Amino acid sequence: METANHEPVTIEKQITTLRKDTEERPKSYNYDEAIDLAGNGCYNIGLLVTLSITFFAMCLDLFSFAVVVALASCDLQLSLVQKSILVSVPFTGPVLTAYAWGYFSDTRGRKKSLTIGMFVSFTMSILCTFSPNWIMMGVFKLVGTCFCSCAQSASYALLGESCASRVKGPYMLVMTSTFHLGLPTYMSIAYAVFKLDFLYGLGYISFVPWRLLALILALPLGLASVLLHFFFESPKFVLNTGKEEQALEILRKIHKRNGRSEEYPVQYLVLNEDGNVKRREGPFLTSLWQQTAPLFKPPLLRNTMILYCLVFIAFSISGSLNVWLPFIANAFNEPALNHTNGLCALVELTSSISSEPTTCTSSASTVELPLVLTSIATGGFFTTINIIMARFASRRKASLIMIYAFAAICGIMTTLIPSNVAGIFYFGMLATSLCTGPLFAYFVDLVPTSFRGMAACLGVMVTRISSVSGINLVGPFITSHCSVTFYCLSALALNVKNNAGKGKLIKDNREQKEKGVWASNIRHDSIRRGIVGGKIEMKENHRRI
Repeated sequence: METANHEPVTIEKQITTLRKDTEERPKSYNYDEAIDLAGNGCYNIGLLVTLSITFFAMCLDLFSFAVVVALASCDLQLSLVQKSILVSVPFTGPVLTAYAWGYFSDTRGRKKSLTIGMFVSFTMSILCTFSPNWIMMGVFKLVGTCFCSCAQSASYALLGESCASRVKGPYMLVMTSTFHLGLPTYMSIAYAVFKLDFLYGLGYISFVPWRLLALILALPLGLASVLLHFFFESPKFVLNTGKEEQALEILRKIHKRNGRSEEYPVQYLVLNEDGNVKRREGPFLTSLWQQTAPLFKPPLLRNTMILYCLVFIAFSISGSLNVWLPFIANAFNEPALNHTNGLCALVELTSSISSEPTTCTSSASTVELPLVLTSIATGGFFTTINIIMARFASRRKASLIMIYAFAAICGIMTTLIPSNVAGIFYFGMLATSLCTGPLFAYFVDLVPTSFRGMAACLGVMVTRISSVSGINLVGPFITSHCSVTFYCLSALALNVKNNAGKGKLIKDNREQKEKGVWASNIRHDSIRRGIVGGKIEMKENHRRI
């Protein structure tokens, strides 16, 4: 009986001790709180600059190759079929390897993907510069673009997971603006290089201006591969693999590099994110399936399909019309052509002129000044718009609606304005490329860490497939049914705008954040209620005893 009388007192003491231990234990932070406490400073700005260079290098490597091929056609004696094959190579590489890069990024790390991809791509670009024939040139470029294509997805993931919440959206849009600087950059360099006249014999090849151009355009890849070594792996990826101490150490280093003098307060870190899983060990095909299948199952299925549809529409419009940009720019500056009948009449006349056979001369392999000026104006305009969009990064849905609506209106006005002004509206349709930043930022926010790299890399695959599809569908029809083609493209963009206006698209970033905070509070309240309820139940049992 004496033991029974003392037992409730002993249990009460244990409960009091447990309560004190719980109160004295340092607070446990979720990842968003931890990365916000790391601050924003030199490390984040340096990472933004480095990833912007990486993204810019990828754009140069992928899209400048068409100019290199055009300027190398006389030196390598390329036929029309050979030029077509070479020009399609940069679009083929990302489609072939996007799936593999998504898996590698989600299982081995964002930084490792970027470092390997940029270094191998730089090496292949240098070898491509000294290729003796078009076959080796195509093979080296195919391997190089297969590796550099990881930059578009892994850069967004690394930047979004390494920056505080308040600057994450603006930083990703600023990085995207380098995409629009690619066109004026390689056009201006090509124009300057081909003003030079030199030839150096290197035995099996002759070093001529187009090889110097290819060499210059490869340098940003090497610079990016070096700069990436000065930054850390995504702490969120490290935490998702179960390495909490390593993730905390990275966050402490980020906190220190950002210039914070006080001690980093986080000692316990949790990843409160629905749908996350740690990396599974097992057969390769099984692991690959586990990384992909959740994207196409509820609850991720809806957002996945919406994002891929938006990506397809945006790049099928801008990709197909970008092909005609050099012809339109040169045609509007050609005094022999009649510009008063509108853009469609000019397109038909230009296509008939360009279909005539041309001889391979020094003037045939050059970049015209009107095209350079047009590229600078277009790139500068879209870069400025992207930077302005960074000020309203939390309003991504509204930005997407405005971009698609603007492109639809420009497509309609292109066919109605019978003057040079129609060319301005034509460039307006290229504005759908501005959707890159908001759409890939959605991949970072809406997809769990375990599948984020895979989702973004599949988005890159959709981007390239949509561009090739748009080129092959729009190209044959724009010369024979020009007005109908523009009306169809406008209807496509307008349909996206209308669906967005009716609330069928992804919710705005602020709404998603509020929903996430609400869900997080519910989880914490449930935990508190469970602890308190457990204590009450223990006390009731003690009283019964």
